[in-house]
Amino acid sequence: MRESRLWALHLICGAGLLVLLSLHMGLMHYAGILALLGWVREPVLSFSSVVERGRGAAWAAMYVLLLGFALYHGLYGLRGVLGEVWGTPRAMRFINAGVVIFGLVVLVYGAAVAVQAARL
Repeated sequence: MRESRLWALHLICGAGLLVLLSLHMGLMHYAGILALLGWVREPVLSFSSVVERGRGAAWAAMYVLLLGFALYHGLYGLRGVLGEVWGTPRAMRFINAGVVIFGLVVLVYGAAVAVQAARL
């Protein structure tokens, strides 16, 4: 039962990544098309635009969500690969602990950076 919940969360994070990365790609890498449509007036990759986006709470939340989705999705996949290589119960305990600790450290650090950037 636990594995099926973890797998379902893996799929949900994959779908969230698809949505957020599509949004990111559309806004950052297809700015020329958006400018033709009149949706963007200044270059999205200019320093002032990047700083302005970093200050927005909505962008900070999107960055933290993107980081969380990517971390869970990637680390769950890594856990599965390492579990295939070293599948003993003892090794899985170490793999699980390592993946959780690494993921939490990176998530907390990334969230702190995004929140701090939004405060500036």
